[in-house]
Amino acid sequence: MATTIETAPLSAPVAVALPEALEFLGESQWKVLVALMDTVVPAVRIQDSTQNSKDQDPSTIYLPSGDYSETAIKVRNAATPLDPSSEVLEAYLAERPSDSPLFAQVLKSVLSNVPPSKQRELRILLSILNTRPGSLLLTSHATPIPSIPVADRVKILNSWRASPLWALRSLFKSITTLGKMAHIRSSTAFSPLTGFPAIPSSWISSSSYPFEFVQFHPSPSNPTAPVEISTDVAILGSGCGAGAVANRLAAEFGSSLNVLVLEKGRHFDARHFPLSQTAGLSNMFEGGGAIETDDGSMTVTAGACFGGGGTVNWSASLQTQDFVRNEWAKERNLPFFGEGGEFQKCLDKVWEKMGCNGEALTPNHGNRVLLEGAEQLGYQAKRVPQNCRGEKHDCGYCTLGCWKGEKMGPVNGWFPEAAKEGVKFVEGFKGERVLFEQKKGKKVARGVEGVWTSREGESVKVVVRAKKVVVSCGTLWSPVILMNSGLKNPQIGKNLYLHPTNIVHGFFDEDIQPWEGGSLTSVVSSFENLDKKGHGVKLEAMSMMPSFCLPFLPWSSGTDFKLLAANYRHLNSFIAICRDRDTGYIHRDPTSGRPRIAYTPSDFDRAHNLRGILELCRILYARGAREIHPAVAGIDGFVRREGKDAEKEKKDFEKWLGKLKAHGNKPPATPFASAHQMGSCRMSAKAKEGVVDSRGQVWGTEGLYVADASVFPSASGVNPMVTTMAIADWIGKGVCEDLRGEGVAARL
Repeated sequence: MATTIETAPLSAPVAVALPEALEFLGESQWKVLVALMDTVVPAVRIQDSTQNSKDQDPSTIYLPSGDYSETAIKVRNAATPLDPSSEVLEAYLAERPSDSPLFAQVLKSVLSNVPPSKQRELRILLSILNTRPGSLLLTSHATPIPSIPVADRVKILNSWRASPLWALRSLFKSITTLGKMAHIRSSTAFSPLTGFPAIPSSWISSSSYPFEFVQFHPSPSNPTAPVEISTDVAILGSGCGAGAVANRLAAEFGSSLNVLVLEKGRHFDARHFPLSQTAGLSNMFEGGGAIETDDGSMTVTAGACFGGGGTVNWSASLQTQDFVRNEWAKERNLPFFGEGGEFQKCLDKVWEKMGCNGEALTPNHGNRVLLEGAEQLGYQAKRVPQNCRGEKHDCGYCTLGCWKGEKMGPVNGWFPEAAKEGVKFVEGFKGERVLFEQKKGKKVARGVEGVWTSREGESVKVVVRAKKVVVSCGTLWSPVILMNSGLKNPQIGKNLYLHPTNIVHGFFDEDIQPWEGGSLTSVVSSFENLDKKGHGVKLEAMSMMPSFCLPFLPWSSGTDFKLLAANYRHLNSFIAICRDRDTGYIHRDPTSGRPRIAYTPSDFDRAHNLRGILELCRILYARGAREIHPAVAGIDGFVRREGKDAEKEKKDFEKWLGKLKAHGNKPPATPFASAHQMGSCRMSAKAKEGVVDSRGQVWGTEGLYVADASVFPSASGVNPMVTTMAIADWIGKGVCEDLRGEGVAARL
């Protein structure tokens, strides 16, 4: 055994780890990409009458003095009551993504995680736009994109949006979303203009539990040999499922059982929270916070740090609804989920452990809009409990890390108790596969294998021998681990649900300061069962961190986008989140081995999303929004006109709604998003129908379990945290029973 093992506390700030280079792009291709990003959010300057047009920067919009003054006045009015200085106004208008030193880092963070085949496609696309642009611009244009004036580039992008070709519409969505994202994450002028504080105004230093993490060092005598260690139970992953399982094992066996939690991401102490938008999305989320499905129809957001989704979610705590539980119990033949049974006991345990409570909430403006608008229109709505020990937790920054330490996810709620009972933790461990031995024709799990990387960048192969293995890597990674492990069940990766989401923005006259208050503390449920079989759409508020909401603002030109973004202090954004009936699947990228997502919102599910969009617009209109902008490409927003007759305005609004309904929300130009991934290792009553049995054990194996949202029999229909933890607690109970059956003594 060639190993030295030690544990170390984390006392130093975490270094931001970003890829060094986009090696798959050449210099000319990089210039084209920069030109496209600067087209999405260009510089706007006053026209210099003495300047020769040939000397003008093609990535800058030059406006005559009158037009420039009018634009500056609109920006100033949007930023009220701050009354920004002329220098701030000019800096905001003149800013473009490539001017920021963070710009390249943002692109590297996102694009380095793009599958190699898509990197090749991007490289080819950029080469064509640099050498033979006419073939993609659907014109005889022979000038490379970087040399074309930005006004003409805008026309090109909009021609892609309206193209009959899916590929060009997808290209429009990807380029404009990436450009907006790069600008918002790297802008130095946005915060001074809008008054958005990078750090909450009430911030105080607060530390997390002082976790210690196992360190690995190869033997000096044989540095290439894998490090080998042994434990009783290896838990791969550290998200909501892992937290519940580790806590259950610790409570049952105490220090008599060796449990090791292995996480590929990093732990961030609360005193470093909230991270900046650039650092947070790059270090705490999969793929830099923006993973695209294979066809570009959806953007998927998933946690990738210690605590997983429980560290970056929005605190919303909703129990699995009766109609979903009945479906799982009766249609899926899994009686565990039946009303009043064991599952409810697990839900109650989770609820109490996290201190879920909605009584202390004071909804912020956006959540009041939903509650009051629903009441005004006769819709059903309620406050959403939070997993914050009954505290108000009115922090809109929490998706970038809970600096108060109130959010009772794995890091603050489940793991500290487990650590006190001897559970140990590893960060920086990328699991590759489960190790098996054959026993009476069955695969028996005997550990995991992977690569551990220190914070200093040292990597070493690690083999963890274990009696039991719990895979809790989340819906994206858990099926990949099982595939890598040689399991041939064709259901692995199938039955993927994503809760496809569309977004609607509302601008108000009031100074909202939307970053204040809890992110998601209300829900409208009148449309959750549109097909009478449990499928429909819920209406919720979304996180108002600029990097989450502003990239979904509609785009028709860079100047218009800058004007809309300047209204951030007056903005609320909302989601229509669908309980999907139809599924996609997870598959391994053949080159990188990373999970890839094959999913397109079906016509059936998309119709429910559209209903949600329309109802959100009605709520916003009822609550007096002055502008309503669905994130639906090709449809103008609704804008109230001062002094207009109320009856005529109402008729105009209904006419606009009719146009929106007829226009629809077809992908890929209309952006869909997902923050909930479920079902890729489905729990089933029969081996041929899923991946794990009703106790979470992988069919055809012994000692191997999956405990995360991937085991959901179908979409939960609610934010999945509570459901995930309750199912994982049940699976953890089964692991305890199996261990006792093998002679492991429970604590007295």
